[in-house]
Amino acid sequence: MDTRTGPGPSDDARTPATSWVLAATLIPSASAVLACVDPRLRHWFLIPVTVCGVLIGADAFEWLRRRRDVFDPQAILGLFGVHFYYLAPVLHVLLDHWPPLLHPSAAGWRSALGAMALLNMVGLVVYRVVLSLPGRGPRPVGPPRLDPARFQSVALMAVVVGVLAFGAEVVLLGGPGGFLTAMTQDRTALAGMGWLLLLSESFPLLLFCLVLVRWRQLLRRRVDLVVLLLVGLVAVQFLVGGLRGSRSAVLWPLVLGLVLVHLLVRPITRKAFVAAAAAVVVFVYAYGLYKGAGVEVVDIAKGTRTVEEVSTETGRDLPTVLLADLGRADVQALLLDRQRLGAADWSYGSTYVAAPLLLVPGSAGAERFRSKSAIGTDVLYGPGVYDSGLRSQRVFGVTGEAILNFGPAGGLLSFVFLGLFLRFATRYYAQARRRDALAAKLLCLPLCAITIILVTADLDNILAFYLGEALPLAIVVLCAIARRPRTAVDHRQYRQSGPNALLVSNHLK
Repeated sequence: MDTRTGPGPSDDARTPATSWVLAATLIPSASAVLACVDPRLRHWFLIPVTVCGVLIGADAFEWLRRRRDVFDPQAILGLFGVHFYYLAPVLHVLLDHWPPLLHPSAAGWRSALGAMALLNMVGLVVYRVVLSLPGRGPRPVGPPRLDPARFQSVALMAVVVGVLAFGAEVVLLGGPGGFLTAMTQDRTALAGMGWLLLLSESFPLLLFCLVLVRWRQLLRRRVDLVVLLLVGLVAVQFLVGGLRGSRSAVLWPLVLGLVLVHLLVRPITRKAFVAAAAAVVVFVYAYGLYKGAGVEVVDIAKGTRTVEEVSTETGRDLPTVLLADLGRADVQALLLDRQRLGAADWSYGSTYVAAPLLLVPGSAGAERFRSKSAIGTDVLYGPGVYDSGLRSQRVFGVTGEAILNFGPAGGLLSFVFLGLFLRFATRYYAQARRRDALAAKLLCLPLCAITIILVTADLDNILAFYLGEALPLAIVVLCAIARRPRTAVDHRQYRQSGPNALLVSNHLK
């Protein structure tokens, strides 16, 4: 358990020169080697893609050099960003993997990727500038104090509500048999049950947090019990939400559970983190097969069909996981290419207004604004295609959706937002690492997951994550906060370099 009481070197948003030197040496070297091996990479697009890798990769080297905590949000974005901004575009070309039925301009995919990489390159410079801006000093107010007894009572009530909601869901679907049929075969039966699903899928994580807070002293001595709890969390979450084909209903609660174990019970090592990341990729791949084939995926276990056969039939192979599920290089490049050619107009914020309205049942204003699916379908496949019945379910990411709404300028502004959010997330996480900051530990859980969700997801996905995973836990925690500390804190305890002087209380105040 990390017993430190204040931020340390790993909490500084600035990246030391050593990590910059490593990134500026190793990543271009890797690009040079790959270009020598495959002539398709001998194209100008590789230059801005490599620069993007350097700009985001410096934080990844900070993590590798153990200068940042395992789940530090800025380091997590650095690790994932190396894949998102650098490896994914390169792999698209190496594997010749492109979305079906979609084609860029006559210049080809490499030029489209290069244009998007130029925008990302400028955006990542903006991102680094925002991170390096000086921050405000600390206020003489400590972080909120959680009343453990009250938290346990409120959390228990919330768990009971969630279990009752799940029971009501099963009854409405016709009992256990009808529930399994609806989840695995006839998912249209779930229409109109959004808020009931939200409540029923919230209780496994709340129960997990309740157990960790209540018996954290015991769990610090029993690693086997911690592992069993994590397995139980995944199993129950799969039952209540994963069966309907939602990977996020299982994946993100597991991520939040791992972060809480790291902050509250015992540190997760870097080796364990890497193993967990590899397991996540395997999970996304295997779950993609289930999402595409449904219960027929059991044929693999029976031996009647192979994994390769099911992958081919469903289109869910490993490149799809790495480049479509965990990347947005192709679709973002295509959006920018369409707009550069004048083949697509801006939507002027329509998707941002439609996203929250779609979450409100019977909202009268929802039909006045075109959704991301409507606009995205017409941009990708041609004007009027959405009205003809085709529905694109592609996700564009925070930069892609900004381009969809406001063009290249919107794409650049998305990096300002990304930088501001990471400034806050990094500071908050630093406060959560204090041993006595129980409320901060629980409230900061979504910050580590949302770091990845931000660059890969759209506003509707982000809202769904917060409503389904973050909001129920946040409500429970806020109801259990005892009082604000009245005594002034020692400013030396929170002394940080650059922008990291902001306290968690700034956010909660």
